[in-house]
Amino acid sequence: MRLVRFLEALVKVARRAFSLVEILVVIGIIAVLMALLAPVLTVANESARAGRCGSQLRQMGQAIFSYAASHRGYTPPWGGMFRIDTSDDPLSRGWIAMLWRYSGAKANSPLYHCPAFGVDDDTVNYFLSARWEHLQSPEVHSIPLSRIHLASQFLLVAEATTPRVYIPPFGDYKAPRDNTDKDDSGHRDLVFFGDAGGYNMHRAGNNVLFADGHVQTFKRHDPTAITYCPDRMEDWGEVTGR
Repeated sequence: MRLVRFLEALVKVARRAFSLVEILVVIGIIAVLMALLAPVLTVANESARAGRCGSQLRQMGQAIFSYAASHRGYTPPWGGMFRIDTSDDPLSRGWIAMLWRYSGAKANSPLYHCPAFGVDDDTVNYFLSARWEHLQSPEVHSIPLSRIHLASQFLLVAEATTPRVYIPPFGDYKAPRDNTDKDDSGHRDLVFFGDAGGYNMHRAGNNVLFADGHVQTFKRHDPTAITYCPDRMEDWGEVTGR
């Protein structure tokens, strides 16, 4: 009697079980759904990385404004000769080091590394605008925020998107270690996709922090929205030492 009941139970299980064809159909449907969702997830992840990058730039802006409030309105100085101590530590010099007390982050902090950068390390991916300051006579290494008349168009900090500012394997900068004091005084650091030696850090373009504190994304240079001169709409190559 028990054997009969056992056999009846086996028959019921067999009737309820999936056939091999049904299992293959289910697997195929799951594969198709994953293929359809993959691009959506990729875009969502990229959007999240771009948003995080923009948030980091806004934090840098807040640190710069706090620094200026404590230094007669001047932005932090660019150039390796400016240090927070006398050590040979590369993290102790440059504009990022000068911001340390206000940002709470050193140059090897995730704050200064764009999450969309092609190498997942602690590389500094942002530069401080210094073109106009470099061309003054004599050269200056800081600018008072009150001097920036076009605050909503003046590029203050942006993503560095040219290989020449990075050491290998991503770039071709001939140095033993990453430059933690990136600025565009002598060469253009924000170069867009389609231009020689440039690319877009994000699918939507590159993030720019302006002197009024807002962040905006651009796929290409916009001469009506970005200036490297504090009181005239001028591209990087148009700025002079006037």
